[in-house]
Amino acid sequence: MKSKVQIIILLIMSTFAMAEQNGIAMINDVLDRKIKEDKIPGLQYTVLDDSNLIFEYSSGFRDLRKKDPVTSNTAFMLNSSTKVFTAAAILQLVEKGQVDLDHRLSKYYSDHPYSNEITIRHLLSQTSGIPNPLPLKWLHLKENHSKFDEKRALVNILADNASLSFPPGEKYGYSNIAYWLLGKVIEAVSGETYCDYLRHHVFDPLKITSSELGCTIPDDNTLAVGYQKKYSFFSIFLYFSGVSTFFSDTQDGYLAFKQIYHNGPSYGGLYGSGQGIAKFLSDMLSENPVVFGREMRDLFFTKQATSTGEPVAMTLGWRTGSINNISYFEKPGGGPGGHSNIRIYPDKKMATIFLINKTEVSESTISQRSNYLDSLFFSAYEGNAK
Repeated sequence: MKSKVQIIILLIMSTFAMAEQNGIAMINDVLDRKIKEDKIPGLQYTVLDDSNLIFEYSSGFRDLRKKDPVTSNTAFMLNSSTKVFTAAAILQLVEKGQVDLDHRLSKYYSDHPYSNEITIRHLLSQTSGIPNPLPLKWLHLKENHSKFDEKRALVNILADNASLSFPPGEKYGYSNIAYWLLGKVIEAVSGETYCDYLRHHVFDPLKITSSELGCTIPDDNTLAVGYQKKYSFFSIFLYFSGVSTFFSDTQDGYLAFKQIYHNGPSYGGLYGSGQGIAKFLSDMLSENPVVFGREMRDLFFTKQATSTGEPVAMTLGWRTGSINNISYFEKPGGGPGGHSNIRIYPDKKMATIFLINKTEVSESTISQRSNYLDSLFFSAYEGNAK
């Protein structure tokens, strides 16, 4: 009797394993076709829960000229997906009692032209009223990075955009400058540079290596070259906007970007791989997070409101949304030569990441790509689990 039971258990386990393998193979096939159809140079897609990587997909090329493939170690520019790490650092300082969400920005960093009514909460929830000029030229080349004066760059941007778009707290209004200023708050309070603070207090405790996630452009052998489709209206726009100085050459119908940094690391300056980001997201899903305690983690995902109590589609760092009646928190990122999204599905206790080395700047378009990828994965994954 015992041997028959064992055989039945083995058969059931084998059936589940085969179903899972078939589901993964189907997802891989669909993603392979999607890369060709959408003419995507390279893609990483990662799915995880609070303790494991559930699915990893890497395909296409990190470098079209060399025909070097994207691997799980390939690092991409995160652009605005960086902001969620900036928000996490601020909340860590809140937990330590060094920052108060409802105290004024000027208490911590006063070198700005804006209203003294702007609070840290306003900045995090994108309700500050600080304008959001197109940041296409807020870049500098890798070879100029050691001499780049970030403080001067910020002073110039603030001088050119000194008026608020609306009173603080009145409504939602996205702003890169708001998160640049949050980076200055982190530096003023901690006494460390923004990048050093993330390394010492967020990345190192999670055992995220500098090659997995950080402010420094990775090694040439792991960096995904950024691309922009050569023949497009947006390429023409970039050319006349003066961004063409950041292009290197043409590869397979794409303009390749040189290695570049954002002028302000805290609004878009991180580089990383799905594996590095996954360690942070796994911690956010954990029962006992490392970056900060459960109470602060719950606050991180609490939906915010205007000064009159009207809800906004933001927490203290995340955009909120849903797909197929499943709620998620996300932070899309898009910019020169790449776009990305990181999502957490709290009810599923799962998270997803995609990184692509092709220019896209529309948050809605980036979010729609996550909808496609995640719907595909969950359909196959949960279908095989039944």
